[in-house]
Amino acid sequence: MRPWKTFYGAGVADTLPYAKGEVVRAARHQLVTDQWEIYFVDSARGVVVSKWKALRHPLLTYFVGKARMRCVVHIEPMGRNRSRIIFRADIASHGDLAGNPMFGDAKRAYSAAAQNYLIKVRQYLYDHGRRASPPGAGP
Repeated sequence: MRPWKTFYGAGVADTLPYAKGEVVRAARHQLVTDQWEIYFVDSARGVVVSKWKALRHPLLTYFVGKARMRCVVHIEPMGRNRSRIIFRADIASHGDLAGNPMFGDAKRAYSAAAQNYLIKVRQYLYDHGRRASPPGAGP
């Protein structure tokens, strides 16, 4: 059996006007909504990790063979009601991803999907979260 080669995606970040705990819940919720099974949540450390799942893309399968993917989300507090969320997707394959002719397209698709995930988390928080008061809004 050939070993898995893992490509760790670049982190895509956003800053949100919500407390870390709210962002952790929203990050988990969005992964589940996007059909990911949750492997691990550590609210105290601000980490949400999905289980690995098969990546089904005809061209990727043709060029690389079987591939698996997981999502890793880190949330860092930036004060009482402000957090930074960092989304990263990892891909594992038995083939060489970096030397693959499809790798550039895969990275562009990943970047778009990561931005879309952050937009959906932001929207969920806007619809369901307790937003921090804007500066100067009073008590």
